[in-house]
Amino acid sequence: MIDPMNEQQRFWQRALRLLSLGIPREKISAASETEGRTFQQEAWDRAMLNELKKKQISINTRLEQIPFIIVDTETTGFYPKNGDEIFALAAAKTINGTMKDFYFTLVCPEKEIPEHISQLTGITMEDVRHAPRLKEEMNHFLALMGEGISMGYHIAHDLAFINHFLWTNYRTKWTMRFLELQQVMEAVHRKPFSTLDSALEHYRIICEKRHTADGDVQAMVLLWTNLLQELKQKQIETLHDLYTLLSIYS
Repeated sequence: MIDPMNEQQRFWQRALRLLSLGIPREKISAASETEGRTFQQEAWDRAMLNELKKKQISINTRLEQIPFIIVDTETTGFYPKNGDEIFALAAAKTINGTMKDFYFTLVCPEKEIPEHISQLTGITMEDVRHAPRLKEEMNHFLALMGEGISMGYHIAHDLAFINHFLWTNYRTKWTMRFLELQQVMEAVHRKPFSTLDSALEHYRIICEKRHTADGDVQAMVLLWTNLLQELKQKQIETLHDLYTLLSIYS
């Protein structure tokens, strides 16, 4: 009879070994899929989170050298503690304003997508009925995070849902650095930009799939590219410079 504890320990060791070797995300994802959806997958996700916590970026690192991962979700409502869930998840890894990797998935929630949310996003329960559960996709999402800083417009909403999921399933929380794009936008221009729409309009960025996770992420990549150029013009060159700017104009 197989000892589940020994199997779990071996899986942890294997997951950490893959990470330490720098195995590409595609191969890691493929390897994790072969393990099934039992405690092995949970062990993998925990291992990935632990590794992400260890990776820190120096405060003096130049902005063009830092991977910024732009994140967005679509959710059934605003309150994860009341049962609202993620039904779409997207992320794009950028370096120096250029997108290097992109991830998107629909997610099948336990809760029905309300009609007004479907009208806003264009996504219905029929669209997600055969999509994977969030627990099946979290390892792919975490693999993209890697060593970087997450970013989004009103990202607190997205992190609240991600953290609720991580805490409910793994008793851990997101500890990576993150930046609020709204704060960066307002610090650069020294005036309010309360919505993503207002920020995109300022740069005349057209988002053809507004209120979809993948469409909003792609629009935010363009937004960040423009902001990065303006930061350089203002001689905001390092992460320390950026934090100083945000501290002054927050």
